[in-house]
Amino acid sequence: MGLQNQLNDVSSESIPILLVAIIANCVNYLRSLLFALLRSVGLSRFDPDDVDEGLLGAVGSGLAGLIVMAEQLNLNRVFSYRYSSDERGAGLECVVCLSGLRDGDQVRKLACCHVFHKECFDGWLDHLKFNCPLCRSPLVSEERVALTERRVTGDLVTWFSLW
Repeated sequence: MGLQNQLNDVSSESIPILLVAIIANCVNYLRSLLFALLRSVGLSRFDPDDVDEGLLGAVGSGLAGLIVMAEQLNLNRVFSYRYSSDERGAGLECVVCLSGLRDGDQVRKLACCHVFHKECFDGWLDHLKFNCPLCRSPLVSEERVALTERRVTGDLVTWFSLW
């Protein structure tokens, strides 16, 4: 019961990534509160809107990628369900293991609408392949990565400029 039942769909390798993302969000929130306080009393003159664009591209892109991937792995749990041939039609095949999908198989559905066995797709992710095994579309859109990268790098620049 409890936490164990809620985490049965999360691979053990993704738990540290999720913890890093949660800790990073908490630190970011606390840092934002501190920055707002310092700015309101006039102790900080830094304007986060005056950050050099080149600096934004250079700082924090790895952290942004990690945060986006952790969020995507968490979201991917939502797209895991028991397969039913009535719903999707018969004859679908998992291209990772090349076996047919049978009623009751635990499957994952990606944003591109391709369906794979849960274990097969999780194994695909374990090999650090973050795209669809069939059409190669990325699991996370470039726009989402760019938006997160900009937010994270802006936060990092703001954080380090306080000291």
